[in-house]
Amino acid sequence: MKVPVTIITGYLGAGKTTLLQRIAGESGMRLAIIINEFGEIAIDSRIVKGKNIVMAELAGGCVCCSLCGEFSLAVAELLEAAEPEWIVVETTGAAEPAALVHDIRENIPRVRLDSVVTVVDADAMARFPSLGATGREQIELADIIIINKADLIDEEALARVRRAVAGLNGRAVVMEAERCGIWTGALFGIGRNAPAPERKAHHVEFRHFGFAAKDVLEHGPLMRVLETLPSGIYRAKGFARTDRGCFLANYVAGRLELEERECSMTELVFIGIDAEKCQDGVIRSLEAVPAAKTVRAGNDLIPARQEECQDK
Repeated sequence: MKVPVTIITGYLGAGKTTLLQRIAGESGMRLAIIINEFGEIAIDSRIVKGKNIVMAELAGGCVCCSLCGEFSLAVAELLEAAEPEWIVVETTGAAEPAALVHDIRENIPRVRLDSVVTVVDADAMARFPSLGATGREQIELADIIIINKADLIDEEALARVRRAVAGLNGRAVVMEAERCGIWTGALFGIGRNAPAPERKAHHVEFRHFGFAAKDVLEHGPLMRVLETLPSGIYRAKGFARTDRGCFLANYVAGRLELEERECSMTELVFIGIDAEKCQDGVIRSLEAVPAAKTVRAGNDLIPARQEECQDK
């Protein structure tokens, strides 16, 4: 199973460390955070040094890793040493994330890129709207954009920042926050309920809904539904059991990836801003996907009903 990787990028001072601290405190899973140096991240126990990494444990079962070798080698060592369920990588403020995205996709077979999250300093962007090449790339590559420090500027300035961000990247989900005060589960926590405390008006409200089917479904029609989800759904994840096999399906901001995995049925969760507005249409489309008459077993096709009996 490939370990998912989330990249967090943005200029120095935008709020990446604050976001990382929130993620570490709220993730609820075995998380590995890769940063350039430990800095402001609180280290709660002893540091372990490896050939390519310096690693320390954090509260809540997380680990924090500072690189001292080539990125791909460090990730391989981290996977062996910590066995994380998820990896979060913080880039330097001056980093252009495209090279890192390429490295993850092409050179590290045991991981997969889940999403790129860019933190934008609303106050700095309002006062200094001219972005360099690095700042533009950080926004253009993002699947999720957090306009942070939205409380520091007035509504007119915030509207200018929104327009500038949308002009660079019209496909990303955009959230506005004060001190990165978002529900961090929305970044990678499919199926988790948002916390009870009220959000301020400028925070995005995330909703989710699920779909399940015991039948083996026809692969093509199911993929067409998942590849053409409405804009209100920015993320979906779960298992797809089709006549071509069983897959872990991962959809982020218009990008669908499949990974072969064992499963007993189709189970999918969809998340987005006011996702319930899309729920009926998505469910109807999924319910219209035909059940397969035959399924693939190696190089042979066998009746779907017989294949289901074999599973039992």
